Amino acid sequence: MRRNNLITFALFVVLFASAVTDAAFCDDGAFAQSQPVVTKNFIYKPNPRRTLTAYFPDGWKASDKRSALVIFRCNIPAQREHFRRLGMVIIKPQLAPVNSGQLPKLSLDEITSLPRPRNQVEDTKSVIRYLRANADSLGIDPQRIVATGTSGGGDLALQSCINESFEDSNDDNSVSHRPNGLVLYCPAFDGIDIWFVKTDELLQRTNDAAPVFVPHLKRFARQTPEGYSVPLDHRVNLIKLAESLGKDEGIEGAEIARFQKVLELFNARDWQLLHPVEDALKMSASRILPKDPLPPTLMLFGDRDHLAQYQNAFVENARAAGKQFDLKVYKGVGHSFMTQPAFEKTSTQDVETFLRRNEFLPAVAD
Repeated sequence: MRRNNLITFALFVVLFASAVTDAAFCDDGAFAQSQPVVTKNFIYKPNPRRTLTAYFPDGWKASDKRSALVIFRCNIPAQREHFRRLGMVIIKPQLAPVNSGQLPKLSLDEITSLPRPRNQVEDTKSVIRYLRANADSLGIDPQRIVATGTSGGGDLALQSCINESFEDSNDDNSVSHRPNGLVLYCPAFDGIDIWFVKTDELLQRTNDAAPVFVPHLKRFARQTPEGYSVPLDHRVNLIKLAESLGKDEGIEGAEIARFQKVLELFNARDWQLLHPVEDALKMSASRILPKDPLPPTLMLFGDRDHLAQYQNAFVENARAAGKQFDLKVYKGVGHSFMTQPAFEKTSTQDVETFLRRNEFLPAVAD
């Protein structure tokens, strides 16, 4: 009997928990609970199959014309719930499952069949088009779609707006893929500069650490016309090659070890094998900025972000190109600062102010 009571109690806890929404901000910074959130899943692309989840605001009707917040590769439940409670339809799409962490375990042939970052860009554009084409049934305003994301998701949100190179051939190109607003949290702009190795740097590092390997570099990497070096195999295999080549050539063990250290420039995830230079250049935000103005855009940086060099370079390039946007820099914080309790509410309020000013949310009455 006691066991049955425990089972009954456990079932009650599970059912109760499933009816509770994500936390939402209160005036005092604590969290409050609201009525159960209405969510629905949709297939926005049949082949390859991609789905999205829509979180509808309280009181939503299909006849509404709500603004929509599309979240790419970002999971901050409290902020998501905050904007849902303010009346936005929140969209969380599934994107191509790019998994670079498994690359060292795969053959080069297996890698060629994997989804690539370019496929994620295609998906972001497909999502925006799907929302516009189905705005009436989703109860959203097709001219008030905001794209957001964190880090690589922030860059993808921007790509959904400015990238003209990568398209899903099944998309209806008569429907615009450009969101009407952008909120970019600590974005990883210009990934080619972050992840790829400059040929000049590789040569300099090798010459300084292990000059005897300079004539052999063509066995480890190929040079591109744009000035980058791309590994010819997995980094782990290149390190093994350095050891065997060094022994064959009678190179001292210490110099072999120093060259193996240089090879760590090719990051552990072998990102370049999955993401060709040719693709990376077509996804480099600074290089593909269009002549057209950006939609209302808010960028949120931490001044101690490890990507600050690239973020600041993008800001400089964008301003030089005449682009207008809002920039908020938070002092003393690094990457993904908005997940920290001290900045979660502050950053959310800054985004809310931006959304109200640009009429994605109603203005607050005086």
